[in-house]
Amino acid sequence: MLNKYRSSVKAYLEIIVKPLAKLGVTPNQLTFIGLAISLLSAYFFAQGFQRNAALMLLFGSLIDALDGTLARLTGKTSRFGAFLDSTFDRLSDAAVLFGIGYGNLVKWEIIVIALVGSYLVSYERCRAELAGSGNLAVGIAERAERLLILIITALFNRVDIGVYIVAILAWITVFQRLWEAKKRLS
Repeated sequence: MLNKYRSSVKAYLEIIVKPLAKLGVTPNQLTFIGLAISLLSAYFFAQGFQRNAALMLLFGSLIDALDGTLARLTGKTSRFGAFLDSTFDRLSDAAVLFGIGYGNLVKWEIIVIALVGSYLVSYERCRAELAGSGNLAVGIAERAERLLILIITALFNRVDIGVYIVAILAWITVFQRLWEAKKRLS
Protein backbone atom coordinates (compact mmCIF):
# COMPACT_ATOMS: atom_id res chain seq x y z
CA MET A 1 0.00 0.00 0.00
CA LEU A 2 2.75 2.47 0.88
CA ASN A 3 4.67 1.50 -2.28
CA LYS A 4 2.67 4.04 -4.28
CA TYR A 5 4.28 6.85 -2.25
CA ARG A 6 7.87 5.75 -2.88
CA SER A 7 8.36 7.95 -5.93
CA SER A 8 7.11 11.07 -4.14
CA VAL A 9 9.39 10.39 -1.15
CA LYS A 10 12.41 9.67 -3.38
CA ALA A 11 13.39 13.35 -3.77
CA TYR A 12 13.36 13.90 0.00
CA LEU A 13 15.51 10.83 0.59
CA GLU A 14 18.00 12.06 -2.01
CA ILE A 15 18.28 15.40 -0.18
CA ILE A 16 19.17 13.51 3.00
CA VAL A 17 21.72 11.16 1.40
CA LYS A 18 23.64 13.73 -0.65
CA PRO A 19 25.63 14.97 2.37
CA LEU A 20 26.22 11.35 3.41
CA ALA A 21 27.61 10.59 -0.05
CA LYS A 22 29.97 13.58 0.22
CA LEU A 23 31.18 12.24 3.58
CA GLY A 24 31.98 8.90 1.95
CA VAL A 25 29.33 6.90 3.80
CA THR A 26 28.60 3.67 1.93
CA PRO A 27 25.20 2.03 1.47
CA ASN A 28 26.34 -1.06 3.38
CA GLN A 29 27.45 1.12 6.31
CA LEU A 30 23.93 2.57 6.43
CA THR A 31 22.53 -0.97 6.34
CA PHE A 32 24.62 -1.89 9.39
CA ILE A 33 23.63 1.33 11.20
CA GLY A 34 19.95 0.65 10.47
CA LEU A 35 20.26 -2.83 11.94
CA ALA A 36 22.03 -1.50 15.04
CA ILE A 37 19.25 1.03 15.62
CA SER A 38 16.60 -1.65 15.17
CA LEU A 39 18.43 -3.82 17.71
CA LEU A 40 18.35 -0.87 20.11
CA SER A 41 14.60 -0.65 19.50
CA ALA A 42 14.30 -4.35 20.33
CA TYR A 43 16.22 -3.73 23.56
CA PHE A 44 13.84 -0.91 24.52
CA PHE A 45 10.85 -3.16 23.83
CA ALA A 46 12.43 -5.88 25.98
CA GLN A 47 12.74 -3.33 28.81
CA GLY A 48 9.12 -2.21 28.36
CA PHE A 49 9.97 1.26 27.06
CA GLN A 50 7.52 1.26 24.16
CA ARG A 51 7.76 4.93 23.22
CA ASN A 52 11.55 4.89 23.14
CA ALA A 53 11.40 1.68 21.12
CA ALA A 54 8.95 3.26 18.69
CA LEU A 55 11.20 6.27 18.13
CA MET A 56 14.24 4.04 17.57
CA LEU A 57 12.25 1.85 15.19
CA LEU A 58 11.12 4.93 13.27
CA PHE A 59 14.70 6.20 13.05
CA GLY A 60 16.00 2.75 12.06
CA SER A 61 13.34 2.51 9.36
CA LEU A 62 14.39 5.87 7.97
CA ILE A 63 18.03 4.76 7.86
CA ASP A 64 16.89 1.53 6.16
CA ALA A 65 15.17 3.59 3.46
CA LEU A 66 18.32 5.62 2.89
CA ASP A 67 20.75 2.80 2.04
CA GLY A 68 19.09 1.96 -1.27
CA THR A 69 18.76 5.62 -2.18
CA LEU A 70 22.44 6.19 -1.41
CA ALA A 71 23.39 3.15 -3.49
CA ARG A 72 21.43 4.42 -6.51
CA LEU A 73 22.66 8.00 -6.11
CA THR A 74 26.33 7.00 -5.90
CA GLY A 75 26.15 4.20 -8.46
CA LYS A 76 27.07 1.66 -5.79
CA THR A 77 24.14 -0.69 -6.23
CA SER A 78 25.11 -4.32 -5.97
CA ARG A 79 23.42 -7.67 -5.73
CA PHE A 80 25.24 -8.31 -2.46
CA GLY A 81 24.08 -4.96 -1.07
CA ALA A 82 20.46 -5.84 -1.88
CA PHE A 83 20.96 -9.28 -0.32
CA LEU A 84 22.54 -7.76 2.80
CA ASP A 85 19.71 -5.24 3.15
CA SER A 86 17.06 -7.93 2.81
CA THR A 87 18.85 -10.21 5.28
CA PHE A 88 19.20 -7.44 7.84
CA ASP A 89 15.53 -6.51 7.36
CA ARG A 90 14.56 -10.06 8.38
CA LEU A 91 16.98 -9.96 11.32
CA SER A 92 15.59 -6.60 12.41
CA ASP A 93 11.98 -7.84 12.17
CA ALA A 94 12.81 -10.89 14.28
CA ALA A 95 14.75 -8.87 16.86
CA VAL A 96 11.95 -6.33 17.30
CA LEU A 97 9.29 -9.01 17.71
CA PHE A 98 11.58 -10.96 20.04
CA GLY A 99 12.09 -7.81 22.12
CA ILE A 100 8.33 -7.31 22.34
CA GLY A 101 7.90 -10.92 23.44
CA TYR A 102 10.81 -10.80 25.88
CA GLY A 103 9.30 -7.70 27.44
CA ASN A 104 6.07 -9.68 27.99
CA LEU A 105 4.16 -7.10 25.96
CA VAL A 106 2.43 -9.82 23.91
CA LYS A 107 2.05 -13.58 24.25
CA TRP A 108 4.78 -15.57 22.50
CA GLU A 109 2.22 -17.45 20.42
CA ILE A 110 1.13 -14.20 18.78
CA ILE A 111 4.76 -13.16 18.26
CA VAL A 112 5.41 -16.42 16.39
CA ILE A 113 2.28 -16.04 14.25
CA ALA A 114 3.28 -12.45 13.35
CA LEU A 115 6.88 -13.42 12.65
CA VAL A 116 6.05 -16.42 10.46
CA GLY A 117 3.50 -14.36 8.52
CA SER A 118 5.99 -11.52 8.06
CA TYR A 119 8.70 -13.88 6.87
CA LEU A 120 6.34 -15.61 4.44
CA VAL A 121 5.39 -12.27 2.90
CA SER A 122 9.05 -11.66 2.05
CA TYR A 123 9.74 -15.26 1.06
CA GLU A 124 6.78 -15.44 -1.30
CA ARG A 125 7.86 -12.33 -3.13
CA CYS A 126 11.43 -13.55 -3.52
CA ARG A 127 10.47 -17.06 -4.57
CA ALA A 128 7.73 -15.98 -6.98
CA GLU A 129 9.96 -13.40 -8.62
CA LEU A 130 12.71 -15.99 -9.06
CA ALA A 131 10.12 -18.26 -10.68
CA GLY A 132 9.27 -15.51 -13.17
CA SER A 133 6.21 -13.74 -11.73
CA GLY A 134 7.59 -10.26 -12.24
CA ASN A 135 7.45 -7.75 -9.39
CA LEU A 136 5.21 -9.26 -6.69
CA ALA A 137 5.03 -6.22 -4.40
CA VAL A 138 1.33 -6.82 -3.75
CA GLY A 139 -0.72 -7.10 -0.61
CA ILE A 140 -2.15 -5.08 2.20
CA ALA A 141 0.83 -5.23 4.59
CA GLU A 142 4.33 -5.19 3.24
CA ARG A 143 7.20 -4.47 5.63
CA ALA A 144 6.72 -0.70 5.69
CA GLU A 145 3.08 -1.02 6.70
CA ARG A 146 3.88 -3.58 9.40
CA LEU A 147 6.60 -1.36 10.88
CA LEU A 148 4.34 1.68 10.80
CA ILE A 149 1.66 -0.23 12.72
CA LEU A 150 4.17 -1.24 15.40
CA ILE A 151 5.57 2.29 15.64
CA ILE A 152 2.17 3.98 15.97
CA THR A 153 0.77 1.53 18.50
CA ALA A 154 3.99 1.59 20.56
CA LEU A 155 3.84 5.38 20.74
CA PHE A 156 0.54 4.88 22.58
CA ASN A 157 2.01 2.08 24.74
CA ARG A 158 -0.24 -0.43 22.97
CA VAL A 159 2.21 -2.42 20.87
CA ASP A 160 0.21 -5.49 21.90
CA ILE A 161 -2.61 -4.33 19.63
CA GLY A 162 -0.05 -3.58 16.92
CA VAL A 163 1.35 -7.11 17.00
CA TYR A 164 -2.15 -8.58 16.69
CA ILE A 165 -2.85 -6.32 13.71
CA VAL A 166 0.50 -7.18 12.13
CA ALA A 167 -0.18 -10.90 12.59
CA ILE A 168 -3.58 -10.65 10.91
CA LEU A 169 -2.49 -8.36 8.06
CA ALA A 170 0.70 -10.32 7.38
CA TRP A 171 -1.32 -13.48 6.89
CA ILE A 172 -3.83 -11.68 4.67
CA THR A 173 -0.86 -10.51 2.58
CA VAL A 174 0.49 -14.08 2.47
CA PHE A 175 -2.76 -15.25 0.90
CA GLN A 176 -2.93 -12.23 -1.44
CA ARG A 177 0.55 -13.00 -2.74
CA LEU A 178 -0.19 -16.70 -2.99
CA TRP A 179 -3.23 -15.94 -5.11
CA GLU A 180 -1.39 -13.42 -7.29
CA ALA A 181 1.58 -15.76 -7.77
CA LYS A 182 -0.79 -18.57 -8.80
CA LYS A 183 -2.38 -16.30 -11.43
CA ARG A 184 0.98 -15.19 -12.79
CA LEU A 185 2.83 -18.50 -12.67
CA SER A 186 0.11 -20.89 -13.83
